[in-house]
Amino acid sequence: MNGKSKPYAILVFGAPMSGKTTFAEQFSARFNAPFLNLSQLHEECHITRKVALNLILQIAKCKQTLVIEGALDTEKQRDEIRHLLETAGYHPVLVWVQTDLNEIKHRMRHHYKKLEEAKSALADSYKKIEAPSDSENPLVISGKHTFTTQCKNVLTGLSERKDIRK
Repeated sequence: MNGKSKPYAILVFGAPMSGKTTFAEQFSARFNAPFLNLSQLHEECHITRKVALNLILQIAKCKQTLVIEGALDTEKQRDEIRHLLETAGYHPVLVWVQTDLNEIKHRMRHHYKKLEEAKSALADSYKKIEAPSDSENPLVISGKHTFTTQCKNVLTGLSERKDIRK
């Protein structure tokens, strides 16, 4: 790539209400990076996975850091996007936003009007999520910390990565 370093693709993953979207939006804004929320695109625009992957490929042509969130619940989904981005010349990095269950329940109670809706949504989403494997080597941040702290932790983690420095 003409001596330039590869751009990063920040893949933001975590449980519902853990703070994924908040972190991803703020990180994207701070670094003027394109942000794709794949779950939102699917829900609001009925975009299929195939179209979403094609969209990622098209945006990847910009060769700047990307932030992608949503539709990363399983290792298979993450591997598919990681491979696509590596082929496009990116360093994909998984950022795992972790928040304790009590805080997630608290946030869900405020998000849903009825407690039963919150419980059902939480149970449904937890069935679909797979924790990252060791080989995925995620950067872990707290969904309860401030964005400044989260950002600092991600940037420090990126700078310390031996697997992506070249």
